[in-house]
Amino acid sequence: MLAVLAQALKELRADRFRTRLSLAGVAVGIFSIVAALTLVDAVRRSVAEGFSAYGGDVLFVDREPLEPDLDEDGRFRWWAYAQRPAVSWREYRYLAERGAAAPGGAAGGAAFSEIAFAGYGASCTEVAGNWRLLVNAPLAAGRGFTERELLDGAPVVIVGSEVEARKGVPIRVGEALWIDGSRYEVIGIFAKVGMNTVCTVDVDRARLLPCRPSRGPWLRSSILLAGADEAKVRALMRECRRLTPLQEDNFALNRLSFLLDEMNDLFKQVARLGWIVGLFSLLVGGFGIANMLFVSVEERRPQIGICRALGARRRVIERQFLGEAAVLSVLGGAVGVLVVQGILLLLRFFSDLLPAFLPLKAIAAGLAVSLLLGLLFGVFPARHAARLHPVDLIKG
Repeated sequence: MLAVLAQALKELRADRFRTRLSLAGVAVGIFSIVAALTLVDAVRRSVAEGFSAYGGDVLFVDREPLEPDLDEDGRFRWWAYAQRPAVSWREYRYLAERGAAAPGGAAGGAAFSEIAFAGYGASCTEVAGNWRLLVNAPLAAGRGFTERELLDGAPVVIVGSEVEARKGVPIRVGEALWIDGSRYEVIGIFAKVGMNTVCTVDVDRARLLPCRPSRGPWLRSSILLAGADEAKVRALMRECRRLTPLQEDNFALNRLSFLLDEMNDLFKQVARLGWIVGLFSLLVGGFGIANMLFVSVEERRPQIGICRALGARRRVIERQFLGEAAVLSVLGGAVGVLVVQGILLLLRFFSDLLPAFLPLKAIAAGLAVSLLLGLLFGVFPARHAARLHPVDLIKG
């Protein structure tokens, strides 16, 4: 085996131009496949982490639906949603008092959130109830809100790891943070979580306050209900808003599981596109390998003839050329994998969404496909070389 490998590397070095062309074709194909698999794996993992952060399937009561609602002409009905009333604190209390959500616990209960302007273009998120339904990130320092602080709208705040007391100075627990001219005491700091594809709050820049219904203006308000029955919530919301049986809902009930289904479809499309582009490139690389080996057979006819005359069997000749094809294709696959790894390391400095290293299944898939490609396109030139008659080879 080592002898075949050494001979294959020697022959490939002898014709570097054709070797590089064949390597390029294989490398581009493997790059497309491995990059697609890596992207799908990274985003799927980020989505899974985002969903697990909510502790289950949380029902959101909002003004607009997550799923696009199109009219007969295929247009998004934004004008209809703009006229709807925003979800209010009174409605949150109405649902909570009537048991719309599962009782208590870290994974149950109800919560209310409002995103409000906080001066200089910044925003803060006001919460009430089980605020962990909105942000379940761990705390790096300090503590969370107490029930009394939430009920009283106390001047306390939990911030993300990237919030600064002043430019260039990280904030610490116990320090003051001024929001709209009011002083808030920092009681907790979230651990850095990086980029997340399923999150209603940018945790690293978050500023969470106990809700004060009288404050505004609001950018968005939502009611979060864990373990809720959608039919019951719809009936309670219609009752609270005094809608008649003939009136349509002027609110939306959203579950993040809809996003998961949509993103799973997107994952499949991206993976399929990567395989299609990769296979076309691999076909080009495979034909390049076959052409290179056929040319190599013609150039080495005397050498093959002498080997056959000295007693070398056909399978030895076949094994030699198959070894060259396999080594060439695997080297091309390794180049493609290394290029993807280099790009990942570069992107890692700008985003936490993609991993620093390739998943093993992507590496295994890339190298396996490249090896199969080499054997598939190398079998015909190898058999052609093995079936040539020794006398004709020596004469030629």
